[in-house]
Amino acid sequence: MNRIRITCLIGIFVISALSFPYVFAESGDIQVEIKYTNGDRADFNGLKLVIYQDNDKMPILQKMMERNPEVISLPVNHRYKVEVFGNGMYADVGYVELKDSFEKLVIHTPLTGGLKFIIFYDDGQKPIQDARIIIKSYDGEEWRSGKTNTNGETLRYWIQPTIRQTDYYILEIYLGDLLVHTESQIKLQEGIAQDRKITTSIPKIVDDLITVSLYNSTSQKISNKDGVFSVILENSEGSFLKKSMVNFRGDAYFSNIPSGQYTMSVLKDGEVNSDWDSMEIAIIGTNNNFEIYRKNIENVKNFDDMVEEKAQSCNCIAFRFDDVQDYWLNKVQKEYINVFTEESVPVTLGIITDSFGNDPIITDAVKELLKNNLIEVANHGIGNLPLTDFTKQEQEELIQKSIDNIRKILNTDSSVFIPPQNKFNNDTTRVLIDKGITHLSSSLVQGDTPPFPLENQTLYRFPEITSTGIFDAEKKMFVGVNHEDTFSEAMQGLERYGFAVITSHPQEFSIANEGTYTNEVNRQQIDELRQLIQKIKSEEIRIVPISQINIDLTQTHIPYWIKNNAGWWADGSIDDSTFVQGIQYLIKEGIMNIPPTTPNAGTGSNEIPSWIKNNAGWWANNRISDSDFVSGIEYLIKNGIMKY
Repeated sequence: MNRIRITCLIGIFVISALSFPYVFAESGDIQVEIKYTNGDRADFNGLKLVIYQDNDKMPILQKMMERNPEVISLPVNHRYKVEVFGNGMYADVGYVELKDSFEKLVIHTPLTGGLKFIIFYDDGQKPIQDARIIIKSYDGEEWRSGKTNTNGETLRYWIQPTIRQTDYYILEIYLGDLLVHTESQIKLQEGIAQDRKITTSIPKIVDDLITVSLYNSTSQKISNKDGVFSVILENSEGSFLKKSMVNFRGDAYFSNIPSGQYTMSVLKDGEVNSDWDSMEIAIIGTNNNFEIYRKNIENVKNFDDMVEEKAQSCNCIAFRFDDVQDYWLNKVQKEYINVFTEESVPVTLGIITDSFGNDPIITDAVKELLKNNLIEVANHGIGNLPLTDFTKQEQEELIQKSIDNIRKILNTDSSVFIPPQNKFNNDTTRVLIDKGITHLSSSLVQGDTPPFPLENQTLYRFPEITSTGIFDAEKKMFVGVNHEDTFSEAMQGLERYGFAVITSHPQEFSIANEGTYTNEVNRQQIDELRQLIQKIKSEEIRIVPISQINIDLTQTHIPYWIKNNAGWWADGSIDDSTFVQGIQYLIKEGIMNIPPTTPNAGTGSNEIPSWIKNNAGWWANNRISDSDFVSGIEYLIKNGIMKY
């Protein structure tokens, strides 16, 4: 028994010694001292030692210096290479043979260089005060930070010069917490004081329209019913700058604001309101749209209260046909759409915009029906990845690309968006509002929760309530359902929410063969669809496109080419007469109403006032609504300021 115990102990000792050889090897000390090339002892702050043993490629030790000189214990009878780095930059190298218990190593590094920044606005003349700067090495590690004075100057920072070609510093400039400028590839010479002028892209004055929107919920802005609101701006010193009243759409506007860090506060009836937190913002011209959400909006009402308060109904049902695309079950898609044409009722087609436009069977059919106003086109995004997988900026790029695709292929704009996989988040809704999308249709199953207001919304949310098919988990396929079941669920939605959206997919109207969808129409399921439509009509329930579910259908929709013209006119790309042609179109189509008593000639000059171009530019960038733009032009014509 004792023999076994001794053997085990010996075994443990051997394993430990093999695992940790330097613990049991004889060690000695190396005293490393760092001096500048002028002989002065170097400041050890920011110095790092990287030590290699013999010919090893991997370092045996890396450590920040805690003193100068620094004593390091290492195994004897080895040759060591000691590299010195200062502020992340390579400084020098030294070699030493540790044969005895103690050796000295002196390494001479270059003198530090002095670096001072003077930071200006985009005009290169006006200095930026109180900008926060961070100096980093090329690997992203932070080494110095500070603030600019009234002249836009930083302190002079004495740091390691960049002697290797691959070494450089990075400067980051912040206003508050917002990164506004990055300067890279900054080189520094030994022993020389450098002044580096940085001209940022930040304007001294932001003369664009700045919009502040107040939200009662994640998608609903406040209205006149909520009270009299205003927004005030205070600068970083707490001094009052400007105040703007909130209009009936829940927006406040500012312009000609000096770039800088500000605090936004919400007033109700002239007093700071505790329901709204103050918000720190940076106004620098890159983001001119800000949103403030009322506190605890998720806890304002419970679900039952929301349902009980529902008193409005459109008495309508909308059909939504998802996944419209080229070449895939195109005969099935076309047959589905034909049912609505034959029944003389509208349907909203969810088009996957990057997979549409080349197949004449489906594309030509959609174009023809769209021209005759028999269908509504919805933007079903790009690809099938949920937008919730992307950042807000990435979502904005994807949504804009999908908008451009629809314009290019169908020469129209869509006001309805169906998110891929029915998933969206707050970033999605904010981007949609910025892009002028007015209706979002997702799914109750994917978490879109009530209430779903039917009026006074910037972005309406009308999710799928029921469907004409379900996904059979056992068969792993979409299968159609009886029209009576779909009708029953639609009526429940109509009773509970005041509307219903019925969703269909091409698969459920296709004949499946051994687990594969074929491009052959399932006549039985098409007949179920027809019976569903006829039953809804027999109950005197309106069938409408998704964009017409809301009960306040007074919004003005203007063809996108006129909005493009407005933007081009604002930046001088087209002349006044071309812009006026668009105005004449609006009058001809009845979108803009000019009283018969208003003379065409007006009383104004032939030249349009230049300030009107600002409004046109704001409208082109979705900073004011179609209705606001039309109202403004009507006013100008009625008062003889502008001719048509």
